[in-house]
Amino acid sequence: MIYFEKSTILPVKASELYRWHMRPEAFETLTPPWEPVKVLQRPLVLEEGSELHLQVPLGPLRVLWIARHIHIQPGRRFDDIQVKGPFGSWHHKHLFEPVGEDATCMRDSIECSLPAGSLLDGLLGWTVRKKLQRMFDYRHQQLLNLFDAGTETRENLEK
Repeated sequence: MIYFEKSTILPVKASELYRWHMRPEAFETLTPPWEPVKVLQRPLVLEEGSELHLQVPLGPLRVLWIARHIHIQPGRRFDDIQVKGPFGSWHHKHLFEPVGEDATCMRDSIECSLPAGSLLDGLLGWTVRKKLQRMFDYRHQQLLNLFDAGTETRENLEK
């Protein structure tokens, strides 16, 4: 099993940050420009059991990745698990923990495995963690930019 975690303190209430993640364009906003991921189908509302269908590159091929949303706790948490895709298994926890009145510790926690199991995890796990680190550094910086941009931008994000 491969484990990865990234936490960032953001200057926003947990409920507001969670609400922002429910927006249809949130996924694209957080996807790094170097990741050629295509959204094929998205849920109208992110709710227990809803699914996001993506097309992701795997070498020269394009692979269908279906992520199902589970463990939804409005304002605090939602998870996505791989139903079909490039990994042997994938569980991504999105956690929003208040740290004061107007700040949140946002934590992304991922447990995944490669298709060939623990042997491949041991050999290539470091490359997966390195790729996840780069991707989530970008994601968290995007959120810092959005939520530290000042009141006018924040008000527009709430609409």
